[in-house]
Amino acid sequence: MKRPAVILACIALLATAAAAGYQVWNSLGRPVEAAHPEPTGPRDHVTLSDEKFAAAEIQVATASRRELQSVRTVPGRIEYNATRHVEVKSPFDGLIRRIEVKVGDRVTEGQTIAVVDSPELGEVRADVLLRETDLQQAVNEHDWWHSIQANLDELLARLKRPQEVQQIEKEFADKVLGDCRQQILTAYSRMRLAEKLNSNVKPALEASAVSVRMALELGSARDTTTAEYAAACEQATFDVKQKHLKAESAMKNAERRLTVAKQRLGLIVNQPYEAIKDLGNAENLSTWPVKAPFTATVEEILLAPKERVQTSQGLFQLADASRLWVQAEIRERDWEALSIEPGQAVSVQTLALKGETLKAKVAIVGRKVSPETRAVPLTAEIDNIEGKLRPGMFVRVLIPDGQTHECLTLPQSAVSTNDGRTFVFVETGSREYHLRDVTTGLSVDPWIEIKSGIEPGDKVVISGTSILKAEFLLEPEE
Repeated sequence: MKRPAVILACIALLATAAAAGYQVWNSLGRPVEAAHPEPTGPRDHVTLSDEKFAAAEIQVATASRRELQSVRTVPGRIEYNATRHVEVKSPFDGLIRRIEVKVGDRVTEGQTIAVVDSPELGEVRADVLLRETDLQQAVNEHDWWHSIQANLDELLARLKRPQEVQQIEKEFADKVLGDCRQQILTAYSRMRLAEKLNSNVKPALEASAVSVRMALELGSARDTTTAEYAAACEQATFDVKQKHLKAESAMKNAERRLTVAKQRLGLIVNQPYEAIKDLGNAENLSTWPVKAPFTATVEEILLAPKERVQTSQGLFQLADASRLWVQAEIRERDWEALSIEPGQAVSVQTLALKGETLKAKVAIVGRKVSPETRAVPLTAEIDNIEGKLRPGMFVRVLIPDGQTHECLTLPQSAVSTNDGRTFVFVETGSREYHLRDVTTGLSVDPWIEIKSGIEPGDKVVISGTSILKAEFLLEPEE
C-alpha cells in the first residue's frame, strides 16, 4: 500500500516543478510591459531645446486682418516693350564710316551712334540748298516789284495835283521806281511845260504877240502831252502789276519746290525736316549721323565700320529695358479674367525672384482668340528700373477675379498639413509652441485666409515649421 502513495507524491512534486519552470521561462522570453504606456499619435505642444531652436531658425508673425481678392493665375513671359525695342536701320545706300558705341553701352536720345556716307543723301541735300537759293532770289525779286508798285501808286497820287518836277524828284530820290521814274516824270514834265506855254498864249494872243496858228499849236501840244502822260501812267501801272504778279508766282513756285525737296530729304532720312535743319557744308553733305531714337541700351551691332549698307538694312538693336511687357494668355478655363480692363493692376511672380510679388499695369486686352493657342493675349507693362527682370523669363500672372473682402490672414508658409489635418504652430512661450487646427479659405499668394482656429494677435510660426512638425510627429522616447 505504501508503494502507490510514494509514486503519487513524486508525480505531484514533478508537476509543481514543471509549473514553476514554465513561469520562469515565460518571464525570461517576454518583454516587461510599461507600467504606464504612452499614447500614440502627435502631441499638441512641444518645447524646443536650445540646440534645436537655433537650428530651426524660427520666425513668428502676428495674425491680422487684411483685404484679399480672389485671383486667377495664368502663365506669362517677360518681353521687350515693343515701343521701346527697335532695330535702327540705314535710311539709304552708303558706307559705314565709323561706329561710336559697343554692345552694352547706355545711349541717350539723340546721341550719335554711327556715321554713314551716302552720295544719294549728298544729292538731296544739295538740291535743298539750291532750292533755298532759288527761293531767296524769287523773294528778292518779289520784294523789288512790290516796292515799285507801292512807290508808283504813291507817285501817281501825288502827281494828280500840280507839282514841280524838281520837288517830286527830290522827295522820291530814295524810293525804288525802276524804269517808271524816267517814263512817268518825263511825260509829266512835258505835260507841265505844255500847260505853262498854253496858259501864257492867251495874253500874248490878245496883244497880237503870237498868231492864232501858234496858239492852236500850243493847245494841241498841251493835249498831246496830257494824253502821253496818261498813257505812260496806265502803261507803267499795268507793267508793274504784271511783273509783281509774275514775281509773286515765281516766289510761290520756289517755295513749293523747296518744300518738296525738304520732304524728299525727310523721307530719305525718315525724320521731319525741322529735326535736320543743319545741312552742313559742301564737304560733308553726304555724311549722315545715325542717332539713338530714345534712351536705351545697345543690344546688338549688326555691321562693322567700312562695310557697305543698303537702304533699310539693320545697323543696331536698341532696347530700353527700364519698362518691359508681360505677355500672358487667358485660356477658356480662365475666361472670367477677361473682365479686366486696361489700367488695372495685376501681380507678377517668377521663380528667379523667390518671395517677391511685382506689380504690372494692364496695357492691352486682346479682342481675338489666337487660332494657335486658343487663348486671348493680355499685355501688361511692368517697371524694371532695378534691372531684376530679363526678356524671356517665364512668370505667373495673378489676375484679380471678383470683389475684395476683409478676413484674418497669415502667410501661406505658416500653414502645415498632415494626415488630413490642417494646422499652424502658435508661440505660447519661450521656445514653446502649441499646435492649432485651423480652417482655411481663400489663398492669394503670399497670404491665406484663416476662418477658424486662431484669433487676431496670435503669434504664429511662419518659418521653421518643418522642424516643429517633425518634433510634434516624433514618437516619444521610452
